[in-house]
Amino acid sequence: MTVLLPAAIAGFFDQCTARNFAGVCTCFSPDAHVYDEKQNINGHAAIEKWITHAIGSTDAVHVVTSATALPDTPAANRQSLADITDGQLRVTADVSGNFKGSPVNLTYLFTLHDGKITALEIG
Repeated sequence: MTVLLPAAIAGFFDQCTARNFAGVCTCFSPDAHVYDEKQNINGHAAIEKWITHAIGSTDAVHVVTSATALPDTPAANRQSLADITDGQLRVTADVSGNFKGSPVNLTYLFTLHDGKITALEIG
């Protein structure tokens, strides 16, 4: 099953898979915020450092299993989630790799503004 996602979110997962950590940052706004494993990560430099460690050290592979626009998201009723450029989407993915507990099912809460990720919370 292929889940259609907005370009920035699809790019996030694609660049992680390609191990292009600088490319991951292009999916985020310059002042973006990430919350992962009880850590706050702010801005491109910190996000690149975080993703390099999180993905690079574990060889993590993501398989997106579902995506939903949250109710207050503009255009949440559109036929395709790929059209959304502003709002919040909840994405679930099976993540496997070289880490304790692999594989795991994770939830990603993305906030988009003008087609860029402004916030990401992983749980």
